[in-house]
Amino acid sequence: MTKHTTAAALFLSLSLALPAAVQAQPDLRSQPIKAVAVQSTLEGEVMVVNTDTRLMTIRLPDGSFEVLRIPPEVSRLDRVRIGNQVRLTETTTAVLEVQRGRDAGAMGRIAFGGVERAPGGNRPAGTMRNTIRLYGQITGIDQSAGTVQVRGADETRTFEIADKSLLGQLKVGDGVVVTIRDTITGEITVR
Repeated sequence: MTKHTTAAALFLSLSLALPAAVQAQPDLRSQPIKAVAVQSTLEGEVMVVNTDTRLMTIRLPDGSFEVLRIPPEVSRLDRVRIGNQVRLTETTTAVLEVQRGRDAGAMGRIAFGGVERAPGGNRPAGTMRNTIRLYGQITGIDQSAGTVQVRGADETRTFEIADKSLLGQLKVGDGVVVTIRDTITGEITVR
């Protein structure tokens, strides 16, 4: 399957969820552009876990503390104990699809996600996946930094583009759909 076929299939599947004002726009052209993936890891010792407020405090290796708000979708929080070692890894990716000719006023945001529990084992672990589709417009391009600024209905975000050569093909005012995927994997590493 070619890049263009894949992009067209992705665009067609996305268009089913779009507001009618976005779907009715003529002459849409879609070109996927990948942003740089960002990954961070947080490891430490559980110092406090409160199942009522769903807050967990961990001490990091440098001696500092981090308070984490645990979403209600995460089960087995009651099995986390003071002294457990925990590791959280967050990976964020983004794909921008340029849609020249789309009405800049048809901005919006759709979010969805899910939680997967790790199979088997006694240790609490799992993965949370969240996806946000931001329908907006390019408001800035910084060639030297390799970034694109996108304004949506409620927010403006800046994305670092993986292939800087594609920046020359973009222009301020282009309509875009940005698909942002955030994956957080958490596990108790030592009991």
